Amino acid sequence: MNEKWSIGEVAKLFDVSTDTLRYYEKADLLPVHKQHHNGYRYYSYEEIVLLMDILFFRNMEIPVKEIKQMITQMDIGDIKHILNRNQSVVESRIQELLKLKQSINQAANQYKLCEAWLGKYAFVAAPGFSYKLVSGQTEDLVDMLRKYRKEDWLADRVQYTLFVSQEALLRQPAFCSAQIGISVEAANLDVLTAAEQQELAAFPAGEYLYTVLGTNYEEPRHAGLEQTLRHLQATGRKAGGPLIGRYIASVHRDGLDYYEVWLPTDKT
Repeated sequence: MNEKWSIGEVAKLFDVSTDTLRYYEKADLLPVHKQHHNGYRYYSYEEIVLLMDILFFRNMEIPVKEIKQMITQMDIGDIKHILNRNQSVVESRIQELLKLKQSINQAANQYKLCEAWLGKYAFVAAPGFSYKLVSGQTEDLVDMLRKYRKEDWLADRVQYTLFVSQEALLRQPAFCSAQIGISVEAANLDVLTAAEQQELAAFPAGEYLYTVLGTNYEEPRHAGLEQTLRHLQATGRKAGGPLIGRYIASVHRDGLDYYEVWLPTDKT
């Protein structure tokens, strides 16, 4: 029976690098024998068994420092405590990854929505979310970002929303005169305090023109808004109130932010 294995043989057997084995040796975790006549490293059966335990615990992402304590100092109860603690850490990471997956799916869906509706129109019922105007000042946006927790903002539980008054829209179709605010779906109202919820307003019932538009906020006349107004006119309708735009995506290469847009309509 072969009772000696070279570092290369052990590395191949366990699919690890020789550098990893040398690291374990340097950390006083995995002893190694050296042949007197040539100085070559080799491992005996005992080190093979020990390495199996080391890799077993490393696969659980237990730090090398703790593994050393586990194999040299700890009893069954101590090891159980370490494993239970790591189980809690993993459970927490799973929840974080599930939340990340949800955020990625939502963001992907928003870009898909942007691609599907850019420059297209539909007449729909009033949006179901509630909103609150803030103002048109940049510093107010910063205050909003500070006020609503980052994780809620990124998950789009509280969404950045623009408003262009009917008067401004008809006088100069552009986003440069927009006011800023927030909008919140009914299912997400719990992120706001009771007082903040009282400040929200609902959209009046009626017919709204829905589309997606991109803007750099600087256009003196926005071609997409002008086209939207022409579409209303062609269908025998006119703007019947302020335009509501809810942020969904950005393309930094083009310097554009994209919004779902709702515009209340009246018959002409």
